[in-house]
Amino acid sequence: MRALLLAALTTLIATASTADIAWKADRIAPGSVMVLDSDGDVFTHVRRASDTGLFRFDAYAGHGKAADYVGSYLTNARGEIVRQIDADGKVTSYAPHRCQRSVGKCSYTITHADGFQEARTRVTRDTGGVLEYREYGLDGLIGSGRLTLDAMGTTLSGWRKDHQTGQTTRIRQIAAAYR
Repeated sequence: MRALLLAALTTLIATASTADIAWKADRIAPGSVMVLDSDGDVFTHVRRASDTGLFRFDAYAGHGKAADYVGSYLTNARGEIVRQIDADGKVTSYAPHRCQRSVGKCSYTITHADGFQEARTRVTRDTGGVLEYREYGLDGLIGSGRLTLDAMGTTLSGWRKDHQTGQTTRIRQIAAAYR
């Protein structure tokens, strides 16, 4: 379940396609819904109210009344994830944030629920309306992707590759209803 939430989060807030690559979390009102297909697995993200200065999104596997809650995540105004809460309550933190909204080289630290910390570096470049990224961890290259985004910064289409498993996932937006 943890891997599904991480994949869903990576898919949803993957880097945008212009110089301002923010996922405009501060402009996405509570109640807004984004639905994405990730190689046949559907994930729904719902913006909730926040009272901490951060922006909360709940993630569900599936859509409609049959969707199962898989967790929540908190972002800053630019859509950078700072904390992820799994359905079982386990918390993962990212300091200063997950670097998914930064052009160029950006480094961060993940603090897993068990306290283990690992350093990551993400390199993102704008290739003329399409953004490409490569992410490095303890064992070198761990992920890469190529994505296009809508006007709010949500993924429209693209792919991501997990270099640890070799799996490539195709992503497409099914619907986005912004309030």
